[in-house]
Amino acid sequence: MDIVHIEHQTAPRLEQDIHNFFTQVRFGSSTPPMTHDENIQIIIEQTAQVLLEYFKEWNSMVYFCRESNCSFWITQFGKAYFTVLQQIDSRQYYFRPTAKHTEKWFTESILAKLRKLFATTGFYESLNQSNEQYEKRVDQLRERYSEVSKLSVDAPDLKFYLSYSIGSEYLQSVDEVIRSFRAFEKKLAYLPWFRAQVIFSYYHLIRDSTRNCYVIRFYLTFQKAFYSDDFDYSVDLLRLWQDATYGMGILLEIPDEETQKLNGNPFGFNPDGLFNFPEPKNPLDDLGDLPDTATSIREQMNKICITTRSFKIFNGKKW
Repeated sequence: MDIVHIEHQTAPRLEQDIHNFFTQVRFGSSTPPMTHDENIQIIIEQTAQVLLEYFKEWNSMVYFCRESNCSFWITQFGKAYFTVLQQIDSRQYYFRPTAKHTEKWFTESILAKLRKLFATTGFYESLNQSNEQYEKRVDQLRERYSEVSKLSVDAPDLKFYLSYSIGSEYLQSVDEVIRSFRAFEKKLAYLPWFRAQVIFSYYHLIRDSTRNCYVIRFYLTFQKAFYSDDFDYSVDLLRLWQDATYGMGILLEIPDEETQKLNGNPFGFNPDGLFNFPEPKNPLDDLGDLPDTATSIREQMNKICITTRSFKIFNGKKW
């Protein structure tokens, strides 16, 4: 199973399906003479049919990503997965169907465990805590950037898009992208002009759901008194990004970005042309465009559902 396909197709699909299951279990109502339990069982069976359509994909995903950070709904699914698997063999990390324990049995058993979890007050407390922690972190980054802005009124913000050359982006798993970005950041911090001029840096890892690849939106905020209009900062950034990506890295050109699609958006529209991603001008704009909650699911949402452990999808730092 291709890990890139798992990250860009399987994981977002599963995140959506489990959220939908939660919504149906929580808000669905039975129609007499059907009882509540009968209605829940129908929901489980219907959702199981949806999940069975790509069983091999998510079964492999849970195994491959067991050491990764996963989004909220996939995390709940993974816990139920291993709880059911324990009933068969507590030593196993991967489910293998048998005549007794079929794919259908396993899928419905996972959903039954989730349904039981979703009925507890502890689950809602966990959901609320996840969203509160997410909102708190967004607010902290806003405050951090605002505080830095006081040190240099009208401080210039330069925006870059760290990407990959055509074709090579499909070779990059999220772990590889993050590993390269960490190496890039480390080298960048040692440049003399960076230490002298930059007062804030901010990044946002984005999943381009049209091309099924990753792009990093990267901002540098400068001390206005030291910023130079005559110096091309992108030259050094491109060199360091290429070094970190073994020559495969590129910077998306801003002029091309502005003419490629409406609103200066390098990701453009989805294949149906119905939805465009807003183009933020600075870190505050980017923070303002984030989803309201960590657990939210929106149609056409380019949510990243799998990341390297301890890595934050978006973050900012004062220098």
